Amino acid sequence: MESTISGYKAASNVSSDRLTMTEKIGYSLGDMAGNFVYASVTILLGFFYTNIYGLDAATVASIFLVVRIFDAVNDPLVGYFVDRTKSRWGQCRPWILFACIPYAISSVLVFTVPDFGETAKVIYAYATYAVLMTLFTATNIPYGALTSKMTADPSERESLNSMRFMFATGGGLIITSCALPLAEWFSDDPAIGYKYAMAVMAVISVVMFFITFFTTKERVVVEADRAESINIKESLGLLWKNKEFVLLAITTFVMVSSQIAKGTVQMFYINDYVIGGAKYVTYFLSAWMVGGMIGANLSSKLLTFMCKKKAWIMLQIVSAVLSMAAIIIGNTSIYLIIGLSFLVGFSNQMIAPIWFTYCSDTQDYSELQFGKRQDGLAISFVLFALKMGLSVGGAVAMWALSLYGYESGGVKQSQEAIEGILYTFSIVPAIGFILTAVLIARFKLNSKTIGENAEKIKQIRARKA
Repeated sequence: MESTISGYKAASNVSSDRLTMTEKIGYSLGDMAGNFVYASVTILLGFFYTNIYGLDAATVASIFLVVRIFDAVNDPLVGYFVDRTKSRWGQCRPWILFACIPYAISSVLVFTVPDFGETAKVIYAYATYAVLMTLFTATNIPYGALTSKMTADPSERESLNSMRFMFATGGGLIITSCALPLAEWFSDDPAIGYKYAMAVMAVISVVMFFITFFTTKERVVVEADRAESINIKESLGLLWKNKEFVLLAITTFVMVSSQIAKGTVQMFYINDYVIGGAKYVTYFLSAWMVGGMIGANLSSKLLTFMCKKKAWIMLQIVSAVLSMAAIIIGNTSIYLIIGLSFLVGFSNQMIAPIWFTYCSDTQDYSELQFGKRQDGLAISFVLFALKMGLSVGGAVAMWALSLYGYESGGVKQSQEAIEGILYTFSIVPAIGFILTAVLIARFKLNSKTIGENAEKIKQIRARKA
């Protein structure tokens, strides 16, 4: 049965929620494109700003904190407008179509070193990074919300997000394995090499976003999607009433802060802490990404025999143990270090699909409890929590390096600075991972309740059709 919603037609009760492989791959390519930038920012940008762009660690920490908080504040606003978008392409897909090219251009500008004075270079870094993260929001919130528009089946969402995060990590693998060698191939000057390497990545990302737009369909549109019937105050109030969603947002902040603190220091860890590690940077980072691809791919299979909630808790504890293992293996056993990087990526990315599908699960809960769902606004607040985690985790990592006396410009570091790198890479995230596990234990939603909610919603929609 079809109904006209927000000015376009879409199926309100689809006979089958199963997705084709073409849809899954097309959708997943969008996250691969997005992760060209996300991986560059979380893994390379701190190192780029200090050792190539020429900023000190404290200034980089301030940029990360200020820009990411500014960007996080934009998230709910974008989500609010996504829920109210009216177009013949749907609510989410037009945002991807029109924002992807500016987003790609801004990624090149961030990795460009201008011929400016010191103060002007700082202003340029603030401005270009702020524009990039704003455009990241404009593509990523509708992209995330598109999951619940493509299918209402929780198992299909888990399968879709498992593939999505595998492709996303593949995007990171391309950055770590190809972008750095490509930068060296373009020029002996890393400032020039980084810019042209990112330009290549930008062009590829636009092509991938276009494929996502043309291969996906917003087939799930229900009465509860009529978010335009309530104002922003009522929308926020509805989210606040959904305690499972509030807990998800808090958990996201703590988990991402921990992951980003570790990820930000990765380049420093392999370059400065590991003896002779500079020549193994590509292998080290790529091992993390390969592990992540395998972990994300196996995530949905893990959930076939283990409760989603218990699996998430277990993986957070494993991540904490692996993080502390960096202290035990020391800085000379390069094969152990690369192997540990693989395992860290494996556990971290196995978490990603489990975590992300909880957002749609909380909106199923909202639809049952309150008669309305707000997928765009919900995704925006989860990304708000993620961005706050990005800002705090990245800033804490850079401030810690500054506190321990890290010096910019690729110079030899003091023993104190090297120890600071190790502690920030291992102990800080481990504490955060354990705290995340404690928060997850408070969720009421588990595999059983999620499945029951989905079945109730299916029956309600069938009666209304």
